[in-house]
Amino acid sequence: MTDWPIDWRAVVDEAIRRRKLEGLTQSALATLAGVSRPVVVAFEQGEINLRFERVIAILDALGLFVQPGRSDSLKSFVHEARKRFTELTANLADDHPSRQPLGHSEQAYSIDGIEEPPTLSQLRNILARAPKTSGWTPFWVPTKDSIKPTFFDGLLECWLGRPSDDRVFNDPASSDFWQVSRAGTAFLQRGYQEDGRDLDAGTFFDLTLPIWRTAEVLLHAAWLARQLGASGEDQIRFTGRYTGLSGRELISWAKPGLRLALEERHRSRADRVDLTTLTSAYEIDVDLKKVVGAIVRPLYERFDGFEIPDALITGQIFDFRRQTADYF
Repeated sequence: MTDWPIDWRAVVDEAIRRRKLEGLTQSALATLAGVSRPVVVAFEQGEINLRFERVIAILDALGLFVQPGRSDSLKSFVHEARKRFTELTANLADDHPSRQPLGHSEQAYSIDGIEEPPTLSQLRNILARAPKTSGWTPFWVPTKDSIKPTFFDGLLECWLGRPSDDRVFNDPASSDFWQVSRAGTAFLQRGYQEDGRDLDAGTFFDLTLPIWRTAEVLLHAAWLARQLGASGEDQIRFTGRYTGLSGRELISWAKPGLRLALEERHRSRADRVDLTTLTSAYEIDVDLKKVVGAIVRPLYERFDGFEIPDALITGQIFDFRRQTADYF
């Protein structure tokens, strides 16, 4: 008999707790997991005769199961990157800004079709040539000795939040942590700009920043895919996560002129959302608006079911493209 028996009731109770914490109905969870609502109901009632793959799908949708896979799979890569960030911040005070204690965003991607991965030194040189985008460029490669990327466990790694470094900005949004592999798999974790000096930290969530940040990372993925020899049709897998959402109010802070886009208050009842899509460099290049929209809509729905208007996404992508036209 195993020394680690599974307490099935405890597993089910934790899944129910997590579903409610995420603000998901049984129907919404069923959609995320790719099963029917009766399956979710039966699971939550403790039914033990469900097909194993359906149980795994439910637990996976709630972030309670890390599926096994190749060591270079995106899910495994993200899992290990989160562990690494936890290790780096383990000795910091709970409220230290480099911990991003009130929440953070994650963007990660993997690229198919790379047959001849570069060395880590070559990869660092490639990333240093990445086109600049708006504001704080994702996967920025600093050259200052105290904060420049280092080699760690066969990866290129950078953490801008290291307390011992001579930092100009000591806030969550300026404490990026990222890793990139030779095979073109990348992970970026960033604190919220809304938790800086201008607003009451942990209270607000900007209306337009997720659109811009998602577009930046997608363009970075498409650019890197070309640099590493992938074709425009090779698949790019994208995942995202936003944490610390519960209680935040949706506002137009980065673009004050868009205040009229919010006719009422929208507050998040869930603390986290996971996002995903499968795309390609070609699709990102020719239809960025569509790809970004498909990714971010579930995020905005966490805010009292807010349905972000297509026109708002179109307008923001138009502005983004205009601002980055000289680089992409």
